Amino acid sequence: MKALFVSHGAPTLLHDDVPARAFLQALPQRLPRPRAIVVVSAHHVRDPVTLGASASWQEWHDFGGFPDALYREHYRPPGDPALAAALARGLREQGFAAQLEEDGRLDHGAWVPLKLAWPAADVPVVTLALSAGLDSAGHLALGAALGRVLPDDVLLLASGSSTHNLREVFSHGMADPAEGYVREFNDWVIAASAEPLPGRLADWLQQAPHARRAHPSIEHFLPLLVARGAAGVQAGVEVWHDSVTFGVLGMHALAFAAAQDT
Repeated sequence: MKALFVSHGAPTLLHDDVPARAFLQALPQRLPRPRAIVVVSAHHVRDPVTLGASASWQEWHDFGGFPDALYREHYRPPGDPALAAALARGLREQGFAAQLEEDGRLDHGAWVPLKLAWPAADVPVVTLALSAGLDSAGHLALGAALGRVLPDDVLLLASGSSTHNLREVFSHGMADPAEGYVREFNDWVIAASAEPLPGRLADWLQQAPHARRAHPSIEHFLPLLVARGAAGVQAGVEVWHDSVTFGVLGMHALAFAAAQDT
């Protein structure tokens, strides 16, 4: 089972006729069916490291000003409290002060891609929050620790955006071609992700071209670091999807898998 990073865009991804929506709808065809999914969302931040141990989940419409039809969308998968507890225990054994919570709400960074890919809501879900107390290198280390305790039949789905400059969205149309800096930044990220960790990826804010323009705030990039960390020191990276909306919102999806011994 691979660790995946996907870009979730706006909540309207559920309804927008864009390539990223079609990609997520077809995602299960590329994977064995997971026993459970651990989802990391850019919109879920806690301190310390926190896993969601709810026995059942429901969608949280954590947004405003969108069409009424979006607020009528539901997504209510089961949870897996035993898996959440086991993962928290494994992270604590590796030095992370991991805790459990039973909030029961899934923000749109989690439930929108989950609903597109697994609309029947029949795969159990556990959440892993980003940690307000960890920097980029810390989230790579968190992913590495998670990868060491994550069962082989559980999928790690990290949800953010490959680039996320909302200030520039309103000067573009949805179908506008990608700005040059978006391509340059993502090309760098893909190359850096293929290097042994921590490598350049731990220092992406200083080393990646246009990093601050691509991510004026970093929370939409951190899920990618968790996913890459989970694949181990050396890993293969595959670009499973490459598209852009509004010229500046990267909708890339990257698959990470631990390098096999030869």
